[in-house]
Amino acid sequence: MEWIWYIIAALGAGIGTGLAGLSAATVMVPVLIVLCPSFSGETGAYQATAIALASDILGSAVTTYTYAKHKNIDLKRGWIMLVCILAMCTVGSYAAFLVGNVVLGSFTLFLTFFIGIRFLVKPDTSRKDAAGKGERLDWKGVAISLFFGLTIGFGTGFVGTGGGMMMLVVFTAFLGMELKTAVGTSTFIMTFTALIASVSHILINPAILLEKWDVMILCIAVAWGIFGNMHIAAASILMWGMGDASAALVGIPYGKHKIKTRYAVKSWEGTLSMFAAAFLSGVIVLHFFGAFDTGRTVVAALPAGIIGAATELFSPGEWDTVTVPVAIMIVLLAVL
Repeated sequence: MEWIWYIIAALGAGIGTGLAGLSAATVMVPVLIVLCPSFSGETGAYQATAIALASDILGSAVTTYTYAKHKNIDLKRGWIMLVCILAMCTVGSYAAFLVGNVVLGSFTLFLTFFIGIRFLVKPDTSRKDAAGKGERLDWKGVAISLFFGLTIGFGTGFVGTGGGMMMLVVFTAFLGMELKTAVGTSTFIMTFTALIASVSHILINPAILLEKWDVMILCIAVAWGIFGNMHIAAASILMWGMGDASAALVGIPYGKHKIKTRYAVKSWEGTLSMFAAAFLSGVIVLHFFGAFDTGRTVVAALPAGIIGAATELFSPGEWDTVTVPVAIMIVLLAVL
């Protein structure tokens, strides 16, 4: 059940960043520390923050490319914020490690709740007298950028959440950017902030990679799929989910021809059922949501279904929850 929450957290993070420039941690960290028992330990909140920041890197980069292509990034008004945030996020990462799980987790939940209430009360912070794109900052703009850049940078490294939304407020309400430009600029900064902060978290506490590497890979893969290829992410998850359920429903009661692997005893009936369900699910999602023609859909779903069924067959324990959707996503990305 916990793996389902991982996927939901990553999906929510991807959608939030793509639509509103939110940090992945705004959605992902509360879900992980509240609903996932494996993150309830002494460093659970710190590990959740590191995973959320790592998930932010590729997703923010893809979103940044989209905004940059439409010329919706303004670094002439945002460069001071960029420098200050990058400088302070490492300090915040170290401070988060020192304070412990209870303080960090409580502060993260409070900040996420505060951001949500603030967004509901006043979702539009743009000014009527929006500054022209590329205009230089006056002395007030410089002071505002320095103050908020340093505080947001520390906060992003500390809790991993709120950076995107707070930058959005500063860029629109104080620096006079248009909303699209503000989202593009904040997402650009988040790309580098997430990279530096996630690396800092891992270097400070290397156990994150040793204990939670599988969760990190899953969250990054799902979030990346949502940003760049929503139909591929959806197809990968649905092919795994429907295939796994079908394998259990058919294989357990009707599996007569056994397949012994190093890790488990499966059946040909269950494996073939998984392939069929995964293949059909992939065809439906790719054809109706990805808008691919029937031939290309079949060509992509067929090898993805075969690889997914084979991966499930040879995956140890419950690792198929991670290995199968990731394997399917790799095949779909390669074929499509």
